[in-house]
Amino acid sequence: MSRMNDISLSVAEKQNLGEKIENKMKSNGFDALLVFGSSNITYLSCGIVFPYLDQKVVQPVALYICYKTGKRIIVCTNDLADIPKQLNWNGEVVIYNLNQQTPELSIAEVLKNYITGKVAIDENYMTTAQIKALKKSINGLVTIGGDQVFDDLKLLKTDAEIRLLEIACRMGDRGFVSALNHSEGAALDALSYPLWEYAERFRVHVGEYGGSCVGNMVVVQGEDCKELYARCEPSAVLNKPGFVRLEYSLHNSGYWVTGSRTVYLGQSNQHAEKVWENNQTLKNIALENLRPGIKSSEVYNAVRQSSEDLNIPFWGDIDLGHGVGTKERERPFLAPYDDTLIAEGMVIVLGVYTYGNDNELICNKDVYLVTNGEPRLLNWYKSWNDLYVLHGTSARHG
Repeated sequence: MSRMNDISLSVAEKQNLGEKIENKMKSNGFDALLVFGSSNITYLSCGIVFPYLDQKVVQPVALYICYKTGKRIIVCTNDLADIPKQLNWNGEVVIYNLNQQTPELSIAEVLKNYITGKVAIDENYMTTAQIKALKKSINGLVTIGGDQVFDDLKLLKTDAEIRLLEIACRMGDRGFVSALNHSEGAALDALSYPLWEYAERFRVHVGEYGGSCVGNMVVVQGEDCKELYARCEPSAVLNKPGFVRLEYSLHNSGYWVTGSRTVYLGQSNQHAEKVWENNQTLKNIALENLRPGIKSSEVYNAVRQSSEDLNIPFWGDIDLGHGVGTKERERPFLAPYDDTLIAEGMVIVLGVYTYGNDNELICNKDVYLVTNGEPRLLNWYKSWNDLYVLHGTSARHG
């Protein structure tokens, strides 16, 4: 149990992950790597997290590691320079000034003093302007797309990464249960409970339980439940009997999990119980097929075939699951287009969207570690296999 108190990578765990990365890069003939994507910076630096990098509200940040010279640098603007130091970055922090025509040119002008050899870059995360700036500033720059190698590296998690993801699951589960505790006894009463507050209580409690970031969230009920995402009106309250669904993402020290939790507001009925049972039937079929050596697409196809055989329609416009790590969504994808072989050591979010009483989308996502036997559930409280009825009698707690 004590291992679950370590919410970030230890020095030894960083070294272990770093050696895995270095061996992979060298075996692919790369002298160095240069990345700008936040998920790649976190993964390849072994734990350095820059907030809001994907939202483009801060200037570009680059990670450069040369395996020939041992040079390890993070290049960023002065306002971000304390972050890697506070997170015990064991390399150099280089500050660049916005003294060129564009931020891309400014960071490229600094990088030219360090980059040598054949460099793997994350093209999928670099803007066209950034690539042009690098080629303009650095004479003889030889870049090779490294996205496939980076993605392959992330497929199988180390024991330490699995722990960080399990802790993220614990934070999410506690946030969800806390949100339920706040709303039970207040939902459906004369004053009722704001719908946005349900999501806000989740966000607040994730932070209180140690979560380092909450990502996109949405809470929907009634007609809005027919969509994956919908705008939450400020005046909306928990006063409509039926399904309520919360979608969320969060991370612990840069390691993300995503979730979807559906509850039933008010006294449930036979129809509601049946459609929830059908949802769990398809999810369990996916879980039974989540085994090493099975293609990701075969997991999806097993659910699709069972959907036809059992006459349980499901929403097929989205995958049934996906990997998680330093991104909210990583390979493998449980979808018809992905033939990645499932392997021991993968961590996968699994959830099937089926239809409720009035064609609402209902879903319950859980996170699993693929093992040689049955997948191991990483969510802490429960699997939520039974329909949770949000109709308590606790004192109002807002």
